[in-house]
This record gives sequence, C-alpha cells and structure tokens, in this order.
Amino acid sequence: MQMEHRPATQQEPQGVGPTEELFFGSPVTRTKSLVGKGGPTPRNRWTSGLLGLVLVLGCQGLGLSPRPPAVGGVTMARDTFVAPQAVLRVRWSRPLVLKQAFFAYNPQEFATPGLSPDGQTVYVGSSAKVFYALRHRDGEVLWQRPLRGGLASEPLYVPAGEASTEPLLLIGDDDGALTALAPATGEVRWTAQLSGPIRTQPTVAGGVVYTTTTAGRIYAHKLGTGKWIWQYERETPDGFAIRGGSGALYHGGRVYVGFPDGYLGCLQADNGELQWTRQLSGNATRFTDVDSTPVLVGDTLYVSCFASGVYALAVKDGSTRWRYDLDAAGQLAAEPSGERIYAASATQGLVALDAKGRLLWQQSPSKQGELSAPLLWGRYVLLNAVSSGLLIIDSASGELVQAFNPGQGASARPTASPSEVYMLSNVGVFFALSRG
Repeated sequence: MQMEHRPATQQEPQGVGPTEELFFGSPVTRTKSLVGKGGPTPRNRWTSGLLGLVLVLGCQGLGLSPRPPAVGGVTMARDTFVAPQAVLRVRWSRPLVLKQAFFAYNPQEFATPGLSPDGQTVYVGSSAKVFYALRHRDGEVLWQRPLRGGLASEPLYVPAGEASTEPLLLIGDDDGALTALAPATGEVRWTAQLSGPIRTQPTVAGGVVYTTTTAGRIYAHKLGTGKWIWQYERETPDGFAIRGGSGALYHGGRVYVGFPDGYLGCLQADNGELQWTRQLSGNATRFTDVDSTPVLVGDTLYVSCFASGVYALAVKDGSTRWRYDLDAAGQLAAEPSGERIYAASATQGLVALDAKGRLLWQQSPSKQGELSAPLLWGRYVLLNAVSSGLLIIDSASGELVQAFNPGQGASARPTASPSEVYMLSNVGVFFALSRG
C-alpha cells in the first residue's frame, strides 16, 4: 500500500469559505521496459505484441499459487489459469514519461484515462505534468497541454448543455489546480486553485462541479465559469495516511463524500451545509481513511474504510445495514442491480459480496501488492496490481482469466469502452488493448 505523510490542518467553519501476439509462459522473460529514448511516439501492434501480453498456464508467471476450492463453504477462486482466454490484445502503446526520477526504484503512475462520449479520443496525463488528447485508433497526439502539477486523477468530459454552451474537460492535478479545457483543442477555459492534491474525478450536477482533495476538503464551483460557491473541510489526522481519496457522489440535492478522519459526510449540495456524518473507522487510530468514492444502488450507499471494511448504509441517514470486515479495504464497484459488490484490498485481493454482505468469492493473487479500483466490463472485472499489471477476472466465478504485465505493474484503474481497454503502466507507458 502507498502511504504519504499529511500534516494536521486547522479546521475552518464548515460549509463556508472563499497486440496481436500472445505469449504463454513467464512474463519475466517475455517483457521489457517501454520507456523510449526519443520523443513519445506510438508503437505499432507488432512491437506492442512483443511487450508481453501474458496468458499464464501455470503458477510461475505471476508468482501465483494454487488454493483450495473452498474455505468454510466460501469459494476461493483459483488464481491459476485453467483455460487461457485471449480476452485482450495490445493494439498500440505510447510512452508518456520519458525520464524517471533518479531514485525511482519502484516508480508508480496514478492517472486514470478518460474517453470522449463517441470513444474517438482518449485523454490522459501522468507525473510528467503534460496532459494529452490521443486518437483512439493509433495513439496519435491530437493536442497536449502542460500542467502545473503531475496528474494522479481521472478527467471528466462534460457534454455541451450542462450549464455551458460548449463541452468541457475537467482535470485536477497534484498542485491543486482544477482546470476546464476545451476537449477539441485543449484551450483553457478557466482554472480554480484548491488546497491539496486532487486525486479523484470531479463530479458535475446541476451546473456545479464538486471536487475533493487529499486535504480533507470538498469544493463546489460553477461549471461555466469556475467561480467558487462553497467548501467544506474536516480536520485531517496528523501522521501517515493512505494515498488516494474519496470522490463526491451527488444524489437528490445532496453530496456524499468520505474523509481521511474515518467519516462519511452528507452535505447539502447548494450550500455545503452538513446534513449528517457517519463514523466508519470504529476504534482505529491509524489509517482511518475513507478513500472509496461512495456508490449508490437504490437507497443503499456502499462505501469502504481502510481500517474497518465495506459498509452498506441507508442513503437517508447513514444508518448501517451491514458491514463486511475487510482488512486494508480500498475502492469498490457495484453492479447496477446491486446483486454484487466488488471491493479491492491491498492485503486480501478482490472480494465479491452479495446484496446482504455475504462473501461470494475471493481472488487473491500472491505478491499482488496494492490494487486499483475495480472496473466492471461486461462479464469481467478489470483491475491493476502494482506488482503484476492488469488482471482480468471472471465476475461470476472470480477466476483469473488473463493477465497483462507491462513491465513494472500498474497502479491506476483502467478505463474501457465496449471494445477497448486503456491503461497507464507504472513506468509511464500508455496502452490501448482491444478484444481478442
């Protein structure tokens, strides 16, 4: 898990304020670094194929070990490949980070790509402080825009008509700058300065942009102009905290968001007034972060706390419906029907729970390390592991279907269209993968 030190903040008044080829065998001998020596030029599909799209038949490729089919009546999904499936192939790749820091022994990139509504353009940044618009079919650069800070968040494409006469692309960087760009050209429309790094995707509703920062704050700005409306802050615990943060969820005139101090808050969307809070960290005094963005299905909120696990809460008042004890609980995803909830853990792997919080299966590859947020993609769950890269898991059985190791793993959640998946590796190489 990635930790960072956060100093304590002084609390202010609440609610106010100013490839084509598939390899069978070990990825150790089949992969190599993609960091280019020249400019960031795309690589063709044949070169990309040699980068190591790995379908592992045994246990050696990812350091995986067999496990019993069930423990206490609960399915423990096999983390070996029973039958290799060519779900994805690398189509093209492009290096975005051309120079690693001298002491970057284990580099990590945390930016999640975004897509235009028609799927023709991919938007992505990195720690190199440059934001790109790439053509989806070949990775050609359409435009690029320098940023003040590195990018460790996900952009949001806002179509025209949402309180603006033109579409906008919203991005937040590690310098705390929230910037609205013209998606077609990259021209800056407005910029707002926030306190603390922005590491989540902004949320837009009713012509307002809601943005959270790792400083334990949430801001509301007018979408069309970037004018400040309100902000709310909770005191950030002193000492170390888990890297990441909770994004905002808007529903019914209210905004729901998690905070580093172990609380989930419900705020009035128009003025930021606090409606209720719910402590999720229990008696924990360390790593109390509520870093998952809340997910709403029906009248139930699903959210996780690193110290205490996964919660199902009543959206009305935050009362607990059930809790699943999961060590090092991270981001989660839920099926639209609410039948299954998938939660990632840095120590326990990926778990699937039913609507009553009962464990359906658990996929825990050995040496996985930190996991990204899970992404639901048809019958699969996609997520990245810091040590082994992209994992493709069958959502029904929890079995590992395919893995792609781009060299030194990946940390950020992938993004997908119906036919393609996009991801950024930890050495700063951006990949486009298509259905096999």
